[in-house]
Amino acid sequence: MSEQIDCDLLILGGGIAGLTAAIYGTRYNLKTIVVAKSFGGTANLAGHIENWPGFTGTGMELLQKVYQQAKDHGAELIEEEFNNLTKENDYFKLTLKDKEIKAKSLIIALGMQHRKLDVKGEKELVGKGVSYCATCDGMFFKNKTVLVVGGSDSAAKAALYLSEIAKKVYIAYRKSEMRCEPISLQKLKGKENIEINYFSNPVEILGDKKVTGIILKQDNEKDSKTIKLDVDGIFIEIGATPFIDVVKPIGVSLDEKGFIITNKDSKTNIPGVFAAGDNTNTGFKQLVVGAGEGALAAKSAYDFIRFGK
Repeated sequence: MSEQIDCDLLILGGGIAGLTAAIYGTRYNLKTIVVAKSFGGTANLAGHIENWPGFTGTGMELLQKVYQQAKDHGAELIEEEFNNLTKENDYFKLTLKDKEIKAKSLIIALGMQHRKLDVKGEKELVGKGVSYCATCDGMFFKNKTVLVVGGSDSAAKAALYLSEIAKKVYIAYRKSEMRCEPISLQKLKGKENIEINYFSNPVEILGDKKVTGIILKQDNEKDSKTIKLDVDGIFIEIGATPFIDVVKPIGVSLDEKGFIITNKDSKTNIPGVFAAGDNTNTGFKQLVVGAGEGALAAKSAYDFIRFGK
């Protein structure tokens, strides 16, 4: 028989948004349970952090502190795979291997997964020159040479941002023309320190303890060749997908990109269900934003339980 657990607030996701929600949930005297496949989220991939107020260090160090703080406040933290979430009358039910959790309110803070290149050297050099967030890590490459992979609006914005910091910015894109907004493309072409390499696919990221370069295969209608670029940093901007498959059955509304739609109070379309962090349709994906949304979602969950609104 599975253990039956009732709680006020169930939080799915163990990143900065979910753990901050847990801290605030317990401060509102809500019996709070956090369930996550693993704790730390994408912040564990962040190298040195300089844009978190009052803290400098690695993302892993920061999340370890927040994890311990949530635990010290009394939140129950469960590290386990999960995929069976249902809504039954006024409760949300999550079935685990040996537990069944029934909750009065639910916060979805599952984050998102950046698409990977899946090339040699990428996994080994994450946090050592390979990054998925220009605004997070760009300042570490002042007056250095970097490369942005991708051709979307996010790639263009990353390159433009980095062009104000780095000495040289390469862009590698697999097609013949960037697919970003025309005004962004115009700005890219107007930057003397930005060079766009079309028909370019990354083959291997070079480096031992840090990134030293990248090998690109260039295929176009006329010829095919392989080139090597000496770079200090590589920013991968080829899209991201939110982790929301587990919550789709309860009917949360999603935008055209698959992110959960929330209002200013972190409410979704379903009463009692709130969302925070990178899996929402908030445009600015940052640790500090995720933490703020987690706090707000917990306050909204308290108001829902206490006042029914």
